[in-house]
Amino acid sequence: MKKTMRKPEHWQDFEDLCKKLWGEIWNCPSIKKNGRAGQCQHGVDVYGVPKGEIDYCGIQCKGKDDYTNAQLTENEIDREIQKALTFEPKLKRFIFATTANKDEKIETYIRIKDLES
Repeated sequence: MKKTMRKPEHWQDFEDLCKKLWGEIWNCPSIKKNGRAGQCQHGVDVYGVPKGEIDYCGIQCKGKDDYTNAQLTENEIDREIQKALTFEPKLKRFIFATTANKDEKIETYIRIKDLES
């Protein structure tokens, strides 16, 4: 059975969705959005400490729309990883969440980056 969700219309809605989703996955009622629009967020839009862990995990939410066929790029991934390395306290895990269409090249690049870290 194939189920899909419609992409949120606004990037803020996507961040809210990610916060709620990972709050449930991590069983983390204290999950938070990082700062506000216009502030330096060190590559992290949402962060929290999953239940049973002691270290923070962060999420970078990348909303991409179908109207411009916008895709996540290797350079964008590298920039966000570098920013996330400056997040304090240090992150145990860093996750990319995106509304971009599936792309084998980017998925491979993310897996390689995952192993490097």
